[in-house]
Formats: sequence, structure tokens, C-alpha cells
Amino acid sequence: MNWFIILFCILSILLYLITKYYLVNYDYKELKETEEIEAFETEQNRTSIEKLNVNHSITIKYLNKNEASKLININSEYMKNMNPANLSARHCSSITELYEKYKTAFDNITPEEEEKINEFVLNLLNNIKRFNTSYYNYVSTWLKQISFAKGKYWLESGMPHTLDNTIIMDANWFSNPRKTTLLHELTHIHQRNVEFDFEDLYEELGYYYTPDYIKGLEVIMPLNRNNPDGLSKNWLWKMPKLNNTNTNNTNTNNKDIFNSNNNNYWWIGAVFKSVNPSSLLDTDLLALKLDRDKEGNFYYLKQQPTLLSNLTSFIKFFGENPNNYHPNEMTAKFAEFYLLDILSDKQRNYDNYEGYKVYKHYFENMIKKYY
Repeated sequence: MNWFIILFCILSILLYLITKYYLVNYDYKELKETEEIEAFETEQNRTSIEKLNVNHSITIKYLNKNEASKLININSEYMKNMNPANLSARHCSSITELYEKYKTAFDNITPEEEEKINEFVLNLLNNIKRFNTSYYNYVSTWLKQISFAKGKYWLESGMPHTLDNTIIMDANWFSNPRKTTLLHELTHIHQRNVEFDFEDLYEELGYYYTPDYIKGLEVIMPLNRNNPDGLSKNWLWKMPKLNNTNTNNTNTNNKDIFNSNNNNYWWIGAVFKSVNPSSLLDTDLLALKLDRDKEGNFYYLKQQPTLLSNLTSFIKFFGENPNNYHPNEMTAKFAEFYLLDILSDKQRNYDNYEGYKVYKHYFENMIKKYY
């Protein structure tokens, strides 16, 4: 009889514990599902600006037209470089006239456009984070430091550009944002703020900066298009020697070109076709072969300029694009390629270009180290 009572008590306790276990688990599961539903509903009810802040700790700054006008500084290097040809291309006769004109060159960004861009940036960051954490950290770091302004259709002929830490986009970008344009301009912000990050890369790509006056360019230099994202005009280029890593996938003919004893230095620029250009687009991309004296000074003998598209070694190394006349622009273009590469949104085979492979190797080492 006593054993029966003891067994009954044990079974009752076990039954109680089992029931309690399942009830607790059920309550926990129900609570968790409720929390997940509430979290989902909360996320769904958030605006894009709130999602950016909560998920990526980013709040994008948008400048109104009055705030953007303060970016125009008559004493800036950009304005001081406005010589007669550059003023003519901007339909002005003096720097003062251009200054007054450019102060009115901005429009307000509407709340609907802000919402559109916030959603665009949110989706872009979510996609990048899925593929590459270091790259996500890089992009989000620089997005936290920039602001956006909207330029009128005539400002810099509608070309996106940067001033200080502000990206000035064309009006169409705010209704149809282009991810490659964003990364291109973000790269210019990086270049302006941390020039050191690009010095070794430019050297690996064959670029060389000379602070000295180049004899023979007295006619060409005044016709060079002034670019706020590439103000330095004394960049030269020579085909670099490529190490074994960069030439593994290069065909035999290209190896001969890349690793030949090619000691020619070239000055490259976007040069106006006349002294009175009617547009910023009225240019040719030219390459001028330079000579060098015994003291190491560069000079130009005024031989016929070469269209950049006809400079075979340059095109095979970098590939063809309409914005490859300055190392700042070249690497910003490669930043576009890299974004598409990461997102597997390939529009071309980027690895056909040795220059892009050099950029990719350098850039990935940099973001893994610092981001």
C-alpha cells in the first residue's frame, strides 16, 4: 500500500513537471512569436530614415538651396582656376560673374525625394552587407560623413561632382538614383579627405605627380577643363611594370605590352577644342608624350597630341571609359566597377583590365585593414 502511494506521488510529480515544461515552452514560444510579430510590425511602420538610423546608424543630411549655395567660395582653388576657356564653357566672362551665377545653381530637395533616396541607400546597404562586411563598413563609414545637394540642370553641364563633403547630384538622380554614381562621388569625398590612402595605388597604376613646371604646355594647360574632383593638373602616366600576381591571367601579347621597356611619360587631360568653348563637354581627351632632360625635368616638344582612345597601352591597361583623364576619375570609375562586381551585377568583364585588377587587389587590402 505504501509503495502504491509513493509511486502515485512520483507519477503525479512527473506529470506536473512535464505539464509545466510544456506550458512554459508554449508560453515562451507564444511570447517569442508575439515579439517577432511586433518587431516586424514596428519595422514595417518605420520610415526609411528611421530604418537607416536603426539598422545602419546613418542619418543622411540633405542641403536646401540656401545651405548648398554656401559651398561656392570665390577664394577656393576651384574658383581661382577658372581661366578664360573655363569661364567661356560656363557662359561667364569673369570669376565674379560665375560666382554670382553658381550661388543660384541649386534647388531644394523635396521630402518625397529624400524618402526615395533614403529607401535607395537602405536597400543598397542591405545588399552590400549580405556580400561583403568590410565593403559595407567602408561604404557606411563614408555615407555618415557626406551630405547631398541638388544642382540645377546647367550646373557643371549636369555632371555630378563634389564640393567639400557634399555630393552635388543632377536633378534626375533624386528620382532615379544610380548606385554607381553614388559610389563614384563617394570615392571623390574619400580622395579629398584622405589623399594618403590613394598615393600608393596611383603609383601602382603608373601615375606620377610632378610639382614642377612642364615646358611646352603653355598653350595646352589653359585649355584644360577645370574639375572640382581633380584639380591637380600635373599628373603624368607611364605604363607600370606588373608583378606576377597581376599578370597570371594576362595573355602573352598583353604581357609584352605591359612589361616592355616603355619609358614614355604622358600628360593626359580633358582639353577644350577651342579657346572659347560653348560647353564643358566641348573637349577631347588627349595624351601628350613628354621628354625628359638630364636633370629630370619634363618638357613637351609640341608634336601632334594623341587622342587618348588611340593610346593603345593606356586603353588596354585601363579599358575605355569617358572619364579616364585623371587618376581621381579613373579610380572613381573603378569604384563603380567594384560595386557591380560585389553585387554580381556585371555589365562587362572587369578583370579584362589589368588596371582594375591592380585597383581591386589594393582596395580590398585597404578595406580589410581599416574597415
